[in-house]
Amino acid sequence: MKKTLLILSVVLLVVACKNKDEKSEETTAAPEQPKAAGYAYSETFNQSMTNVLNAYYNLKDAFVASDTAKVNTAAVALKGLLDSLKLDEVKQFDSLGFTSIDGRAGDVAAEISGMLGEKELEKKRESFEMVSNAFYDMVRVIKPTGATIYYQYCPMAFNDKGAYWLSSADSIMNPYFGKKMLTCGEVKETLKY
Repeated sequence: MKKTLLILSVVLLVVACKNKDEKSEETTAAPEQPKAAGYAYSETFNQSMTNVLNAYYNLKDAFVASDTAKVNTAAVALKGLLDSLKLDEVKQFDSLGFTSIDGRAGDVAAEISGMLGEKELEKKRESFEMVSNAFYDMVRVIKPTGATIYYQYCPMAFNDKGAYWLSSADSIMNPYFGKKMLTCGEVKETLKY
């Protein structure tokens, strides 16, 4: 009986020590840090991308105001910033994603050139839709550091075909109708980087 109690005591002691060691490992291991949604771009790239996003938002706001002169001014500013945006830095973080957006900034700049050639505001809005779609693709790959971007949708734009745009605020300010239907639309996705 004493021998059985001694063996049982040793077994319990070994199990208790093993459990204590496992718990020690759990508490001493560094807690896993959540991964940032964006990438660690250079400060130069981050600033450049912030400038491009702000220029896009200015263009969107010019459409909200239905002001052709402001649309043209904002479009010229955005085109200039896009021409100087170096997307090569994206390649080191997401080479496959980079492949999908390589050349998109040039495509957007070309669409803006077409937009500037249009006289009618509604034709300019059609170009803005294409610009917005390309921007959405770009920001999903780039994941601009510190940005919160609202992907918004109006189902009535372009004779009920519907159209998307990006915004820095979750409130709806419709660039496709302006004052006619300023708040028509909804947030479809919130992108936080």
